[in-house]
Parts: sequence; structure tokens; C-alpha cells
Amino acid sequence: MRFGIATSKLLELLNIVLGAVPSKSALPILGNVLIEARDKEIQFAATDLEISISSLIEAKPDKTGSTTIHARTLAEIVRELPETEILITAENDRMEISTKTGEFKMSGIPADEFPRIAEYNSAKEITIPAADFIRMVRKTSFAVSVDESRPALNGMLWQTAGDKMIMVATDGHRLAKVALENTKLRGMADDIIVPPKAMNAVVKLIGETHKEVGIVFGDKNVMFRVGSTVISSKLFEGPYPNFDQVIPTDNDKRLIVNKDDLASAVRRVSILSNSLTHQVKFSLGKNKLQLSATNVDMGGEAKEELPCEYKDEKMEIGYNASYIEEILKQTDGGEVVLELSSPVSAGIIYSADRTEDYLCLVMPLRLAD
Repeated sequence: MRFGIATSKLLELLNIVLGAVPSKSALPILGNVLIEARDKEIQFAATDLEISISSLIEAKPDKTGSTTIHARTLAEIVRELPETEILITAENDRMEISTKTGEFKMSGIPADEFPRIAEYNSAKEITIPAADFIRMVRKTSFAVSVDESRPALNGMLWQTAGDKMIMVATDGHRLAKVALENTKLRGMADDIIVPPKAMNAVVKLIGETHKEVGIVFGDKNVMFRVGSTVISSKLFEGPYPNFDQVIPTDNDKRLIVNKDDLASAVRRVSILSNSLTHQVKFSLGKNKLQLSATNVDMGGEAKEELPCEYKDEKMEIGYNASYIEEILKQTDGGEVVLELSSPVSAGIIYSADRTEDYLCLVMPLRLAD
């Protein structure tokens, strides 16, 4: 294998595929990047066996071939090189990087030991607007569970069969659900559960420049194409819990409050909240919302009052401040609605202007006596 490439272009390719290189692995080959020089292109690929990322450039190598090299070490070397044209050669899985002033040599592992990277079948590709994909992922990924005892909740549910495509994530304490009009993916796949790592990698890759995302649904995987980069991800096995059953429809108490004011007040008051529960108490009265928190360990107390629209009976309810902050961060509009029932039942939060089909559920915390 032998080809020339600009330092900046090589670093760009490496930075893309590093997203799939595990920080630790029992398999040394997974710490390597696969480099393949073909007739008219050079491809870089990496995988952690859950997701794989491959990216290529059109180029005519002097000599075709392939090898794998330790990804992070290669990236460190390239990162320190000045902008220049470098020559990469590999023979018997030993790579040499040559510049005008020096050379770097590394031993690799044969390419045939690298896990197989799934082929992207462009004939089955459906494209959707990149902005829609980013919106759905950002509005739900924060609620994914990290508890591995319920594997399905470690992923994001993506429904594409109906008139709307729906994305849902929950960890049992909170739930986020967003829906957008579905003009292209309808009926293309059953409900799938996708690891958030893959979804966030696609969002990061889209950046500010790409307008569309290509998608290919497989039996046990889903693949995304952004420009000349492909991200393939395994799917989690279901079933996913019936989220519609846990979203209350009879919450009869309604609080409307300025979103930014509430977010700021929650942040301030939570500084003196319990370091484990992050509990902030919401005390609701007629057109008045008081937020309070206590931290017994430091003898700290905080209270803050906000104007709001609330006409129902007085109520006190506790929430994890971090959950409220994350929900408000992803909710559009100037005001938010909290639909409540009792201090021990789930509350619903959504934008007061209802310009988006997005809602979040949040479970309360038991108030300390």
C-alpha cells in the first residue's frame, strides 16, 4: 500500500472514525483503524462491535493494499505534523509515514483480522432532512437509561411506520417523546431501538454543512450516510415498553410559567439542594410558584419565588433539578406548561405555544419531612 495525502485531510478522516474506537477493549484489533487503498479511493474504518464508522476520499493510490494501525497513536502523530503532503506506505503490516523532514514507523495487525464492516446498499437508501434528525435526537437522547439491567431502555425507540415518525427515550424516571411529519420513512421499517452513541455520532457528523442524512434499514442494524461517511449500528432487541400507557391523560392541574425564568431559578436554588437527590421543592399557590431546597450537610437553604399562571389547589411536589433543567433546555417557546395530578404522580411538561409535537414526562421525588 502506498499513497500520498495532506496532513489535514488525514487528520480529518482519523477524527471521524475515532468516534468508534473504544477507549478500552480486550481485543487489540478494535484499537486499530483499518486503512484500505483501493483503485480509486482510500477508506478509513473503525468499530467497537456496536457501531462502526467508515469514511473515504477519492484518490488514486500508487499501490493498493490494506492494513490496520493503532488509531490513537496514529492520530497523535498526525496531529503534531505541520500542514504538508505526506507519504504513507505499508508492507507486511508495517506502516511508514514519510515527511520532508522525517519518518515514523509503526507495526500493525493484518487487515483480515479486522471485523467485517457492513456494506452500505445505496439502492435501499432513503434520505431525510438533517435538521429533522438532529432535532429528534437532541430532544430525546438525554433521557436514555444507563442502567444495563433493562437493555431496551439503553436505546432510543424510533417509530417510522405511521404518518409521523416518533422518537422516544426513557430511564424510568423521565421520558421524552418527539414526533415529526413522516413523508419518506413511512412503512420502511418496524420499530427499532438504536444506541444513543450511534445517533449522537450522526448528529456530530452532520455539523453545519450537510442538509440530508441517508438511511438504510437492515434486519439487525441501521446505517446512516452523511457525505462520504457511513455509520453502521447494531440494534437493541425489544420489546420497548409501551410508552403511551405511562403518559397520563388526566392530569387536571395546569401551571404555566416563563421557561427561561424557571430554568434560571431551578439552577440557582439547586446549588443548595441535596447532593445525591438534587431535589428542588415546587410549592404551587394561586398564580405563585415557590422553589426551595435544603442541604443538611452544609446547613444550606434556598428559596425563590416566580410569577406564574396557576388556579388550582395548593400543592407541594419535589423534582430532581437536573431532570427539569434538561427538559427545559430542549423545550421550545417562551413559556412551558406543567400538567400535574398529585405529589406522587408523573407530571407532563411541554411548550405553551404547542408549535412542536414534543412532551416530557417526569416522575416526582418523595419530599423530605
